[in-house]
Amino acid sequence: MSNNRKHYSKAGQKNNISGLLANKPLKVLVFGLGLNGGGAGSARFFNRQGAQVTITDLKTREALSASLAELSSLPNIKYVLGKHRWADFKTSDLIVKNPAIPWNNPFLKKARAQGIPITTDTILFFGQAPALTIGITGTKGKSTIATLLTKLLKKKYPRVWLAGNIGKSFLDKLPEIKPRDVVVAELSSFQLEDLALIKKSPRIAVIANIFPDHLNRYPSFKKYAAAKANIFRYQQPTDHLIINGRDKISVKLAEKARSRKHFLKKAGLSPLETNLALAVLTAKILGVPQKEIDKVLKNFRGLAGRQEIIREFQNRIFINDTAATNPTAVLIGLQSLSLKYQRPIILIAGGQDKNLNYQKMAREINKRVKRLILLPGNATEKLKKNLNLKFREAGNMKEAVQKAYQQSNSGDLIILSPGAASFNLFENEFDRGAQFNQYVKTLY
Repeated sequence: MSNNRKHYSKAGQKNNISGLLANKPLKVLVFGLGLNGGGAGSARFFNRQGAQVTITDLKTREALSASLAELSSLPNIKYVLGKHRWADFKTSDLIVKNPAIPWNNPFLKKARAQGIPITTDTILFFGQAPALTIGITGTKGKSTIATLLTKLLKKKYPRVWLAGNIGKSFLDKLPEIKPRDVVVAELSSFQLEDLALIKKSPRIAVIANIFPDHLNRYPSFKKYAAAKANIFRYQQPTDHLIINGRDKISVKLAEKARSRKHFLKKAGLSPLETNLALAVLTAKILGVPQKEIDKVLKNFRGLAGRQEIIREFQNRIFINDTAATNPTAVLIGLQSLSLKYQRPIILIAGGQDKNLNYQKMAREINKRVKRLILLPGNATEKLKKNLNLKFREAGNMKEAVQKAYQQSNSGDLIILSPGAASFNLFENEFDRGAQFNQYVKTLY
């Protein structure tokens, strides 16, 4: 074991990397650059600390072009793309794992067996950030809650940071964060797995909802829900847990929490209204005045790709709901949009499966959708087996938008709500949404 590894083994119990960084040159391997900012943030952080950084990712340089552009100005970063090599792991003093890579990955198992320390940006941040941290999780809605809550808290607190599973690296601003600051952290189930390893939960936690997702990573829904429960598992009695009281699974899960519980129980709210109300409830607990809350709500327009109106053209409304990446999100979205607009629906759906059940989504489509356009993928094949509705297929987003428009009539609602992952055709769900927007805006 190298001297750097020995030093980390002692200091790293609390994820204190200051001792490790003192033993330069430190060799850091960023395992998974990804497209959502975490890998790039880790690379920037350690590069600026003087470490020798290597990035390894199975994706090609072309697929990672956006993330690589973020790092183009940094010197002395080595890239191993399109493959992983054990040689890069065994010569590292520290491996920084991307959240999307499971802890049972064969390279990580082999590295642990050889005593190579492994961490994540989430572990490093929660082990060192001195500020009050508010964690937001949920199968859907967490980005909206986190973004609105950040805006609300800025009306009371001078320095508020937004980070986590929202495309903002935990490590980018870590050196600047002070004890009196507030951090709003959007936390995925993957990142909450990391927190369990250091037995930490945010002092204030918000759960929007929990329904089946990522069952291509978790062996059961129970295991997925258990990962979500880490957001409160290590809270103290003086901490706070804010829960969507209309979500039975969240309420049941929270029975084990030791912290002070606050339930949002108001009936009749749409999914978006529920998310806004959870952010407001959290802001009130933290002392934001009602008049300031009202000002922020008046100007809040929601987030891109979440039931976002893209265009009104020829008396048709085009809505981008690309963030609906699982069947339950589509089901809820169709119910909400049908009620809101009272218009016939043309739906673009389908993509890659996450080992989810598509029967309920198919029933909702059969009930509420006038015309259906399907994108390719193994989730699409599962969906087809339960459809009574006739459908058309499209090989890409341009074709899907064209077919949806051709099938529509004046007064229709044309919605992208896939209910599936995007990685067979697109870089990620936001690339999928961006392509939808692009082709919708070129219709004439």
